[in-house]
Amino acid sequence: MSAPVPVKGADASLSLLQRLVDDAMDPGYRRAAESTAAPQKGVRHSVAIAVLLGLLSFLVVAAILQVRAGAPSDGSTRAELTERVEAATSSLTTLENQVDRLTAEVEQVQIDGLAGTDADLALAEQAQLLEAAVGGAAVTGPGVFITLQDGPPAPAGEGGPDLARVLDTDIQLVVNGLFASGADAVSVNGQRVTVLSPIRSAGEAVLVGFRPLTPPYEVSAVGPTSLGANFEGSGARTELAGLESAYGIAVDVSQQEEISVPGRADLSVRYAEEARAQ
Repeated sequence: MSAPVPVKGADASLSLLQRLVDDAMDPGYRRAAESTAAPQKGVRHSVAIAVLLGLLSFLVVAAILQVRAGAPSDGSTRAELTERVEAATSSLTTLENQVDRLTAEVEQVQIDGLAGTDADLALAEQAQLLEAAVGGAAVTGPGVFITLQDGPPAPAGEGGPDLARVLDTDIQLVVNGLFASGADAVSVNGQRVTVLSPIRSAGEAVLVGFRPLTPPYEVSAVGPTSLGANFEGSGARTELAGLESAYGIAVDVSQQEEISVPGRADLSVRYAEEARAQ
């Protein structure tokens, strides 16, 4: 028997179908059939194979055409995904507003419940201070407002990463520098930064507390009146100046007489101790 001739394209598909047909019958039955019906192969065997191959080829082509006709285009798929993301984001915002409202009601009930004796008032004040310290309550006072904006994009045709874009590491630099300068509370684009708030990147998006943010990035910090001067003299500010000169990233730092940092309503109590009477 001569060696099989290599086939390409449609011939390759027909060759595969030929092997499927040849191997469809168990070898034992096939050998028995060949030994008893060898004289009858001839034309009828060839015609049967041709008909079967034609039928299988028709079914394969029809299936491919049906899949292609039903497959959505890249544009429609992207638009559908965008709509789903926007709908989920809107739903999340609605739920967050509801959580904020319920949290405010709980805080008011707590204040009303601890508005009796001097000991109750002292306990309520201590609870508010603890909530502010861990990031569960809003904080208002003098502070610093910092804005970070992407620099000009690289010229078209140049490969490599866009170094003029504000990265998660840049925001980490600012937040850590503020806390090192004496900040009591910090938020980024309205997201309170706590010990449970990671600052990471996902692709080109920057996430703070697992919430994606978009530029410009606005960092608010509440602290002592010396917070602005302390930050201006910090190593973090020196590194930011290097980003400004090297990549054109815009950095604006301003001292504010009064600034507000929101709390995080999704914080939960992890450890607690029973208050004992003195």
